[in-house]
Amino acid sequence: MEADILRYTAGILVVGSLVPQAIKSWKTKSTKDISLSRYLIYIAGLILWIAYAVIIGNGPVALMNAVGLALALSILCLKLKHG
Repeated sequence: MEADILRYTAGILVVGSLVPQAIKSWKTKSTKDISLSRYLIYIAGLILWIAYAVIIGNGPVALMNAVGLALALSILCLKLKHG
């Protein structure tokens, strides 16, 4: 139980770190200072973390990385649209 709390807390912090960038990108429609390669690499890493979590049956890690993936993909889409 304590390990799940730790996993969710870590996940919330990591995913939460994407929220300010996503909000700023949505509001300003400006992504010129965002690195495309950084987000591509980050998204690939998130996909691998989700796959790993599913394989080992770790729901908290899978869930938090899936939420992070959704945010990262939204930022990537904005980057591709507004460059």
